[in-house]
Amino acid sequence: MSFQWIQNTDGSASLLNKITGVTVVSISAADVIALNATSVTMTREAIAALGSGASDAAVLTKQCNAVTAADGTVGVALPAAATTTGPIFVVNTVTTAALKVYPVNGGNDNINGLAEDAAFTMGPGKSGWFVPVSATQWWVADTAAIATTTTEANILDGVVATATELNRTCDVSTRIVNATAATLTVTEADHSNKTIVLDRAAGIAVTLPAAAAGLKFRFIVKTTFTSAASIKSVSGADIMIGYAIMGNDSDNTTVRWPVVAGDTADTIDLLGTSNSTGGLAGQEIEIEGLAANLWFVKIVGDAAGTEATPFTNTVA
Repeated sequence: MSFQWIQNTDGSASLLNKITGVTVVSISAADVIALNATSVTMTREAIAALGSGASDAAVLTKQCNAVTAADGTVGVALPAAATTTGPIFVVNTVTTAALKVYPVNGGNDNINGLAEDAAFTMGPGKSGWFVPVSATQWWVADTAAIATTTTEANILDGVVATATELNRTCDVSTRIVNATAATLTVTEADHSNKTIVLDRAAGIAVTLPAAAAGLKFRFIVKTTFTSAASIKSVSGADIMIGYAIMGNDSDNTTVRWPVVAGDTADTIDLLGTSNSTGGLAGQEIEIEGLAANLWFVKIVGDAAGTEATPFTNTVA
């Protein structure tokens, strides 16, 4: 094969394959190099992921890197963006675990705008070009990240709940709400689909939000009330239907008090005279919104003295 170097009068130059007549390399007057080739040889390396952060990850030194040993925790670290003149290609050869890719340790570099030293998580079997777009910034297409599987996408198909609603229902850490103050204003955001523990012997005045379909609150009396306690509608327009099953605390007999449509109950009395309407430790009250202005109530517990209905009408 024979080549000829040609220097042009405008300052540009080119390398010509004399046999094929093809210009293999050209350099413009502005010193821009162009290659006319079907492939370019890259330095390459098989490298095992290591460490738990940018400081002890396996350092990438080649242009093309086939990374092994990924397990979701170990990783590799890019060189400094400021001293890198071309893109770095990274392949996660492990198809069952993610790979952490870090910017250079201790520098100001970041990947896709993440924090300094923060890892880009490459999905199992994924690959991507990491391009230094500035002296401190690497960029890689998000297609290299962990992707949602078809199974995962199908699970979410048709979901209309908001993130707040999902967290309120599914977050185990917030399912129990302890109430120890003299008053409690119940809200959908803080209390719906949760268990509210009433824990103040001196009594608690609970106010419900406006009745609406889908709201649901569960109250447990933890400490027997010795002073006035109640659960009230926020408005006299919000009425209650349902029932209370109360056990006699001395002979284990039970009485059922219904409150039906047409009644005007808007209050649950949790003390009465010497706990005659409830308020003893262990009492359970479930309240569910059926529609605007309509609550369904179910009460199970014990009462003392001469048992009486806990349903009253006190809200204007």
